[in-house]
Amino acid sequence: MMRKYATNEERTSEYLTKFNREKVLKYLIKKDAPVIFDVGANDGLSLEEFKTWWGKSTVHCFEPQEECWGGLQRVASNYLESSVVINKTAVGKKSESSVDFYSHDVSSGLSGFNKININSEDSIYLKKVKESKDTNQLNEYYKALNHKHPVDIVQLDDYMESLGIEYVDLLKVDTQGYEPEVLSGLGNSLSRVGVVITELMFYDYYERDLSFSDIESYLLPAGFKLYDISHIAKNPMNGRTDWVDVIYVNQQNINNI
Repeated sequence: MMRKYATNEERTSEYLTKFNREKVLKYLIKKDAPVIFDVGANDGLSLEEFKTWWGKSTVHCFEPQEECWGGLQRVASNYLESSVVINKTAVGKKSESSVDFYSHDVSSGLSGFNKININSEDSIYLKKVKESKDTNQLNEYYKALNHKHPVDIVQLDDYMESLGIEYVDLLKVDTQGYEPEVLSGLGNSLSRVGVVITELMFYDYYERDLSFSDIESYLLPAGFKLYDISHIAKNPMNGRTDWVDVIYVNQQNINNI
């Protein structure tokens, strides 16, 4: 049989004319009013995307950073109050109070339960500062990192039970290396999730890095299969892959496509 494409590059080029992250997710989730969990909602950018893509969706946001709550609330105010639920908490393996959380002056999007590694070999900025031998700049960089403060954690299994949520169509997780704990906290309820999109960090920017096995140890037993690597962040300094965004789909969903 003659191949339709002469090269993989041609095949990928055609993909790029037809798909982006929105189109892939809407191909997988065909409901008009899906239930979405936005874990690591930050200042509402992902909430705005989800409500643009699925106007009738109900989005449950989880964000423990106080500095993000104002922006998140402003985005939420554009939609029906009943369609956006803001939880000012983190998500993890179990529900608990006053757990150490680390914020950074660099960006609220870098904050999480893992410290930034001050000896990172993969940080492009840190390498430049060290090579400049500017002691003041280096000290200022260190001072901007790893500000510890307590946050509360909710377990998603408990959350779903308390609100009577039977099914989550989309679970988005962006927690800077805390993704395994988020998935663990779903327990058996993970099988009642349709699609998972999450970040997976391989580099040493934080004091903890991950591999596929760290999340697949939860996802595969629950019936999920890798569907797409929707973003790949390459490091121009050393050629490695720093992080990827991956989409996993419950096998029951795949059978219904």
